[in-house]
Order: sequence, then structure tokens, then C-alpha cells
Amino acid sequence: MIAIIGAFTALSLASRIRTSSGRSRSAWLAAAATALGGGIWSMHFVAMLAFSMPGMLMSYEITATLLSLCLAIGFTGAGLAIVDWRRAAASRTLAAGLLIGAGVVSMHYLGMAGMRIPATLTYDARWVAVSVAIAMVAATLAVWLAGREHRLGGRAGASVAMGVAIAGMHYVGMYAATFTPSRGVGPQDGLATVGQAYLATAIGLLTLLVLLLGLGAVWVERLLRRGTAREDRLRFLTELNDRLFRSSDAWHAMRAASELLGRKLGASRCAYADVGPDGDRFWIRSDYTAPGLESSVGEYNLDLFGPRAASDLRAGQALVVRNVVRELAPGEGREMFEAIAIDAIICCPLISDDRLSAMMAVHQDRARDWTPFEISLVKEAVERCWAHVGRIGAEARLRESEERLRLAVDNAEVGFWDLDVVNDALVWPARTKAMFGISPGVPVTFENFYGGLHDDDREPTMAAFTAAIDPEQRALYDVEYRTVGKEDGVVRWVAAKGRGVFDEAGRCLRVAGTAVEITSRKCAEEALRELNATLEARVATALEEREAVEDALRQSQKMESMGQLTGGVAHDFNNLLTPIIGSLDLLQRKGVGGEREQRLIAGAMQSAERAKTLVQRLLAFARRQPLQPVAVDIGLLVQGMRDLVASTTGPQVELVIDVSTDLPCARADQNQLEMAILNLSVNARDAMPDGGTLHLSARAETVGPGHRSGLNAERYLYISVADTGSGMDEATLARAAEPFFSTKGVGKGTGLGLSMVHGLASQLGGALTLQSQIGVGTTVELWLPVSAAEAQVETMPEKVVSPMMTGTALVVDDEDMVRMTTADMLADLGYHVIEASSGEEALRLMGAGVQFDLLVTDHLMPGMTGTDLACTVRNLAPERQVLIVSGYAETAGIDATLPRLTKPFRRDDLASSLRQLIG
Repeated sequence: MIAIIGAFTALSLASRIRTSSGRSRSAWLAAAATALGGGIWSMHFVAMLAFSMPGMLMSYEITATLLSLCLAIGFTGAGLAIVDWRRAAASRTLAAGLLIGAGVVSMHYLGMAGMRIPATLTYDARWVAVSVAIAMVAATLAVWLAGREHRLGGRAGASVAMGVAIAGMHYVGMYAATFTPSRGVGPQDGLATVGQAYLATAIGLLTLLVLLLGLGAVWVERLLRRGTAREDRLRFLTELNDRLFRSSDAWHAMRAASELLGRKLGASRCAYADVGPDGDRFWIRSDYTAPGLESSVGEYNLDLFGPRAASDLRAGQALVVRNVVRELAPGEGREMFEAIAIDAIICCPLISDDRLSAMMAVHQDRARDWTPFEISLVKEAVERCWAHVGRIGAEARLRESEERLRLAVDNAEVGFWDLDVVNDALVWPARTKAMFGISPGVPVTFENFYGGLHDDDREPTMAAFTAAIDPEQRALYDVEYRTVGKEDGVVRWVAAKGRGVFDEAGRCLRVAGTAVEITSRKCAEEALRELNATLEARVATALEEREAVEDALRQSQKMESMGQLTGGVAHDFNNLLTPIIGSLDLLQRKGVGGEREQRLIAGAMQSAERAKTLVQRLLAFARRQPLQPVAVDIGLLVQGMRDLVASTTGPQVELVIDVSTDLPCARADQNQLEMAILNLSVNARDAMPDGGTLHLSARAETVGPGHRSGLNAERYLYISVADTGSGMDEATLARAAEPFFSTKGVGKGTGLGLSMVHGLASQLGGALTLQSQIGVGTTVELWLPVSAAEAQVETMPEKVVSPMMTGTALVVDDEDMVRMTTADMLADLGYHVIEASSGEEALRLMGAGVQFDLLVTDHLMPGMTGTDLACTVRNLAPERQVLIVSGYAETAGIDATLPRLTKPFRRDDLASSLRQLIG
């Protein structure tokens, strides 16, 4: 027992050598050598106490006895010193075993040599060799066991082997000894000896020392192991916490934890899995895998791992299997574990909402006896992982909740406030600060709230706040007040609500609530009050405006109706004038009758021309006069009319012409525009019978919304004709542009002057405006659109010889007189004429083979129009010339490429159109 205890003590102390260095290593080595050497020495002499020879006194020489102790300690110390405790190297293990064995042998035989007894001691060499071999082999085996297994069980086995080495060698050595009686040994030998009584005392003390060393070593070893384990555990858990907190999400956290735990335990695999709602299907999302092993990532079913695994994990208990083959029978999940190379496992579940929701497991590809330390370490690591994952989820839910709250508050434009009454601290977010005109980064106190209130609202607001913090009232703080911005001075309306928070003693701790800016609502309410107060007046104004609009609409409808009527009359009148003017023109050309007859014909022609002018004015009012809009230089035109206007208005009227420079060109018919200016000048002259000033000007102006002209917002030119005459009252001014309305005496005007100018302006895309005041005068403005083209410089036409007009002409018109007159003019010009009363008749003639060179056709006819007929003729015979004759410039349905002649016309007008047509 002494040998085993001494060996165990020595090996326990020696195990600290591998974790120590320097003086600490030397101290542990010395303690281990003393324990082992002392144990060997004690065992020897205790065993010798049990040896006795009848009639012989036994004593021991002190020097040899102490020297044997020193040899035991020295040899064992040398053996323990060369052992490689980190890895079991064969050479070092053998050398250490030989040294320790040599220490056992040398101590035994030197101790035997120091024994004093009246007998002769001899040894059997064979058994001595056997004792030496036992010491060497057993010591080597003990060292090998101690180096291979550092745990308590391994160390105990090594101690037994060492005890066997010591005891076995001793008793085999004693068996090899032979004692032959001889003379006694006494003090005369001169050697210092010690009796058995003293030796028993020394051995007892030394044995007690060895036992104390052994107990102390075990106690120290236990303390050190526990401290080391705690330190190791603490380092691991600290590193685990660091890795978890550095992870951005649950997946990365579990991946980092799996790798760290797998490496710490030297496991073959460490995996994390999510469990489905059914508690059976689970998915291994990621795992740590040792080199050479396949990953276990994939989808599995828990029930396939057997009833033990399923029941333990669903019950929230950790599954610990040390040997799958031994612990699980076939059909109880063994096959599934073996399929993914699991021979030992620790699996910890996560129970959430009363169901299995996740698992974390440590796999080993061989049977493994999991220690309590390893199992507790896995459980604690997994619990920390679950806690971290839960914290991440809670933080994510909190962030999501805060984001929803922020979005709701921002979208609702709601601010909040929180006043800590005890510490006098006020919390305002940026939106609430903005309601008091304070920048987001500026700190605020309760004084900012009190000072920011409008003077008229401060007292009732503070009264409501006092009632809210009063323990007796605890009223709801619900007020609307105005604020005056601290930084911008802007007055805002705010609606605030809140309640106080009180402790058990009734003391108000804080007041919190919301604030909403209601400035827009208050403005709307104020506008509504003003609206209600002025409703009657505005209704009356609206009715007046409506009546004015209705009057304008009726006037517009009346003017439109009159325009349609006059346009139709003018068209028919043109058809009547065409044969009259044509016939009179032919009579004048042929000189029919005498002087008296020619005078009558000339008078009739003059009346017909006046009728033609009247029709043109009617067409102008109806906006159906034939126009040729081109780019016109207004400044040049007005300046060029100076002499004509001056001669027309007479010497009593002073003419002032004011034209802006660099005027753009207007889009207008120059001849009609000159006639319009002349008409307006004549009207201005008639309004100044006693003389005055006629101001003729031209300007360019950009028209905006609500302009007096009523035109679209663009750039326009206007010609202003202003006089200093008698002026017009409002009633006269309202009817001034009506056709046949005149302020002149009977027979002094047709009443079509202003209406003709109005129609011209409208037809060109412009407008006519009138401004007049009794006794001051009248201003007429003719607004015209700006032309995108440039005005063309007119050149004097060269006199050309009229080409010979011969061939056959087909005349088509539904009016017999017009057709006859047109045919006579063409015959007079040298054409052979064929007549047709409709487009259909003309096409029948063409179908019958009638040939012609020229087609002259009216436009508006029953059935086929002249334009349709002309297009058909052009398609059938492109070489034939076509001329359209129209009563007014109704361009709808007329091909713009077809030449046109306006009714009524003379022979010269027809000849001119034909010359242009023939070229």
C-alpha cells in the first residue's frame, strides 16, 4: 500500500510538471521525486520490519540506510525529469522506466547491505536478475501508463503498476537472499547503527510524510484541476460571447458558435438545426466539420433517429449518447445515426411556445465517453446561443416595432413629449422641437416650453398642465395653444394631449403625451368662418358674374347666328353678282350702245362693285372672306399708309404715327389689313367732326392669362387706332362690333366697319379690343399673331405677254346664270366651252369620251363637290388643268393644292387666274 500511495502521489505531483516551467517545474519535480523515492524506501523498510529471524537481533547502519534513501530519490527524480508528459515518446519512456527501476533496485540492495545481523548474507544471482527485471519492466509500464492517460483512472493504474514494481522487486530480492548464522555484530565494529525501534519510528514518520504528501497532492491536484477547468471554461465562454456579439444575425452567430464548440471539444462535427412546426422535420442550416468528414447540412426527420432521441428532445431534455452501437438497438435510430457518421452525440433542444423549435448538436465519428464537464460545457454553450438568438430576434422585433412607430408618427405628423418632473428633464424629438421653432440638435428644458407659448395661451395651457400633475385631479392634459418660434418667430397652432404618471405615494413622476401641429386646420377654420360671414355677399357677386357670363354667351350666340346668316346671304349674293358683273364687264368691253348706254352700264358696274364690297364686309364679319395670310411687316405697312390715311382723314385731323423698332412680322392678309386700318381711321375721323388727333401705333406684347384680349398666352402684335373724339357710353360700346349697328346718321354708313375688322382679326387668330370714354375718345386695338416666316420684299412685276388661251373648257356650276356668264368669259378668251350642271354630269361626259383641256368648277354644289370632281379628274387625266370657283373662303374639304378663284369676278380676274394656271 505504501508503494502504491507513494507512486500515486508522485505521479499526481509529476502531472503538474507538463504545465509548469522554471522554478515551479523544479519544485514539482522535487516533490514528486521525494514522494516516489520516499515511498520506495518506506515500503522496503516496512517490509523488513515484517522480516525476522529467531534469536537474531537486527540493526541498520545509518550511512548506508540514508544513502539508500538518497539513491531512491535521485534515480526516480532523474526518471521523472526526462519523461515527456505532453506526448508519450518511446525512447524517453524507456529511459525513465530504466532509471526509476534502477532506483528501486539500488535502494533495495544498498538497504540490505546496511543491515547488521549475526549472519552471512548471500544472493541467488538468478532471482536477483528476476528482481531487477521486475523493477525495470513494471516501472517502464507505470511511466507509459502515466504518460498515455492523464486522468485519475489512468494515474491510479500507473500507481498500481509502480507499486507492483517496488513490492515485487523487494520480495523477489528477499527470496534471492540467503542468511547463514555467524558471529554477532556489536559496537566493536565501529559503525553507527540504528535499532529496529528507532528504524520503526523513522519509517513511521517517513510513511506519514509520504501519506501527507499524497493527500496534499491529491487535494492540490483537485484544486488545480478545478481552477484550470474553470479558467478554461471561462476563456471558452468569453470567446464564445465575443463571437456571438460580433455576429450580425442569428445564422452567423450559430455558425460561429458551432465552429468554436466543435474545435474546443475536438468533435468531428457541430451542427445547428431549425425544427418545423410539426416537430418532426428539421433543417441543418450550417455545421462545423472536421477535416475529412462530409457536411451534414440538409433536411431530416426526427422520428427516423429513434424514439429515444425524439422523446428526449421534444421533452426539452438533452440527448447524450456515448456509443450508438451499444446504446441503440437496430430499428431504434441506429441506422440513421450511422448513415451520417455519428457514433456519439450530445444534442440540446430549444423549446419555444411549448414545442421543439431548434437543436444544436456535437457529433463524434467514434464512440466517446462524454465527461460531465463536456456535457455541462455543451449545455451552457447552447443555452448562451439560444439566449443570443433570442436577443437578436427581440432586438430585430424591437427595431421593427420602433420603425413602424416612427413611420406611423412621421406619416401622421405627430410629435411626442416626455417631462421627468422629479429630475426636471424634458425630452422632445425633432418634430416637437420644430413646433416651437427650435433646431433638432438644440437641447431643451421646461423653460423652452413655457417661454415658447403665445402670451394669450400661456395661462390656460399652464392651468391644464397643473391639473394634470395634481395628485387630487390627475386630469387629462388636452389643450390647443399657439407657439411662437424661438428661432424663426413663426406662430403655430399645436394640439397636445398627455397624462401624468404617479407613484404609490401620489407623487407625480412624469408627464408624457403627444403633440400635433394644427396650423393648417386652424387656418381652414378661420377661412370657413370668414366664408360664412361673407357668404351672402359672395353669392350676390357670383350671381352677377353668372348673369354677365350668360349675357356674354347670349351675345356670342347672337353674333354667331348673325355670322352664319350673313355668311349664307353673302354666298348667295356672290352667286347673283357673278353674272351681273361678268355681263356688265363684257358689255363694257364690247362697247355695246352709244354714250348714254355706256354711261348706264358704267353706273350699273359701279353699283355692282359697291355690292361686292358690301359682300366682302359681310364675309369678313362671318369670318368667311377669302384670305391670303402671309408674313407682313407691320411697321413698314403702317408707315407706308401715312399719306393714304392723312389724305383720307383730312387736314383737321392731326395724324401721329408711333411704330416700335424691330417688330416681328405678323401673320395677316396685307390687302385686308390695309382696308381694316383705313376703315378704323375713317371711323376715327367721323368721331372728330371738329378735328382732333388720330394716334396710329404698332407694338409687340406677350399676352398672359386674364389679358383684355382674351387670347392664349403667347406673343402678339397689335395695331392701335386712337382718337380724341366724342367717345361712346357703355351701351354703345357693347354693340359697336355688331353688324349693321352704326352711330352715324342715316345713309352715312353701313354699320359693317368694326364688324368686318372683328371678323378679320378672329379669322387670322387674333382679336379686336375696344376702349372708349365719353368726351375722351376711343381706342381700337387689332391683335395679330406673330409669323414664324420673314416678310417678302415686293418687286415690280414685269409686263408679260398673255399666253394664247385655246382649247376646250368644261364649266361645271349648279347656278345656270353663273355657268352661262363663266362660259361667255371663257369663250371671249378663246376657249371652246362645254357646260355641265353638276359633278356627276361632268363625269358622265368624261365617260362618254368628251375631251377637254381645262376644268372650271364651282365648289359647293348638290351631290359631288367641286373639289371631289377636280381630284377625280386629276386622277383620270393628270395633264388637265383645274380651277375651283368659290363664293367664300370656306376651306373645309378643299384641297390646298387646287387653284381657286373667288366670286364675283370679272373677265380679267378669270384671265389672270388662267395665266397663273397655264404658266
